[in-house]
Amino acid sequence: MASPGMLSSSAVTMSPSSAGSEVPSSFCDPHLAAVTAERKRKRKESNRLSAQRSRARKQRQLDDLTAQVAALRARNGAMATAAQDAWRSCAAVQAENALLQARTIELSAHLQSLAALIQCMEDTIAANPYPFAY
Repeated sequence: MASPGMLSSSAVTMSPSSAGSEVPSSFCDPHLAAVTAERKRKRKESNRLSAQRSRARKQRQLDDLTAQVAALRARNGAMATAAQDAWRSCAAVQAENALLQARTIELSAHLQSLAALIQCMEDTIAANPYPFAY
C-alpha cells in the first residue's frame, strides 16, 4: 500500500473524457494533482540543489588545479634559476680549471729547467770538486 503522499500505479486510473479518449484521474482529482505538483516541485528543487553542489565541486576542483598550476610554475621558475646558477658556477669552475692547467704546465716547465740547472751544477761539482783550491 502506498503512503499518503505517494502515488501508486493503481492510484492513477484512467477516466473517460467527453471526447472519448482516456486521461489520468490525477487531472480530475485536485488533491492528487496537488500531490503530483508538490512531488514535481520537490524533485526540481532537489535537482537544482544537486546541480548547484556539482557546480560548486567542479569550481573547487578548478580552483585546486589553478593553484597547482601556479605552484608548479613557481617551482619551475625557481628550478630554472637554480639551473642557470649551476651553469654559471660550472663555467666559472671550468675557466679556473683551464687557468690552473696552464699554470701547471708553466710550473712543470720551470721545474724541469731548475732540475736541469741543478743537474748541471752537480755535474760541474763532480768534475771539479775543489774549484777554488790554489
